[in-house]
Amino acid sequence: MRRCMIGCVFLLTLALSGCLFPSSNRPPVLDVTALPREGYAPLEVDFSASGSFDPEGRPLTYRWEFGDGESAVGLSATHAYSSAGIFTATLTGIDPDGAETKETVSIDVREVPSGHLLRRLEWVREESRRVWDLLIPYELYQTYKGRVRNPFIDNYLYGDYVTDPLDDPTLEDYADALWNRVGGHEMEFIHEALAFVQGAIAYRADPPGTEHPLYPLETLTDGLGDCEDTAILFVSLLRAKDIPSKLAFVDTGGDGTPDHVLAFVAIPASALSQLACSVDVTAFEWDDQTYALAETAVDQGVYGLGCDPWGLDEGDIAELWSFPEF
Repeated sequence: MRRCMIGCVFLLTLALSGCLFPSSNRPPVLDVTALPREGYAPLEVDFSASGSFDPEGRPLTYRWEFGDGESAVGLSATHAYSSAGIFTATLTGIDPDGAETKETVSIDVREVPSGHLLRRLEWVREESRRVWDLLIPYELYQTYKGRVRNPFIDNYLYGDYVTDPLDDPTLEDYADALWNRVGGHEMEFIHEALAFVQGAIAYRADPPGTEHPLYPLETLTDGLGDCEDTAILFVSLLRAKDIPSKLAFVDTGGDGTPDHVLAFVAIPASALSQLACSVDVTAFEWDDQTYALAETAVDQGVYGLGCDPWGLDEGDIAELWSFPEF
């Protein structure tokens, strides 16, 4: 009996030792991300295996096969797909003993539809990079591009550039896309639309002594615009979601001469205290609603909703255009 007990304890010790200290090598555990997973050619995709690990805690070797004949090595990789198709990208993780694991991810690259231009617009909000593949109806863009404008700066019909009905269906599609990006939350949409216009549209002033306002589709296609162009675009996106807003022609220099265009957007009064700015927060009460200032034209940095680099009061506003019109 004593001999049996000693043997049983010995066997139990071996079994426990096997549980606590496995002798077999376990393969890598892979976590693959790819952004974006779909889009129009040419499509640049960022791949990462940053969530992968070796169960034994040893370093791994990573090899990427992108599904189009190209490959790369490393924890992360960026690859551009030049043609349309559905590609299966494969990540292989290999540990020091040669054990390997494979994970795949599908990338859907589409052709740009006939009659459309592709514009890939990028911006940053809250330190997060955004990318938007925007399809522009080419004939509609050309229609707006060909419209004659008064080249002199005595013709301020900025509201007409917002209310022109020809591009309403297209702008509604664009506004819906931004709306869906933020889960259909109105305040988030307002913040996102402002960050988009500020970040995706590069500032370019009109030549001195001239005025050439752009329709929203022109600003989006060219990726360029000055204060009235970006304000018109921002307000047009808000209008497409039935969010009350205003264009404002203002005097920023305090000399009685209006020299700048910006926007105001209706927000809940309770949201005013949540606006974070390093400059003054400006809002006015109109139409029994609170309207926060939105500075859309920036050549460096970003102004959040309500942030007023000019310190404006209502006396600085020379003209207002309201949407919807009252």
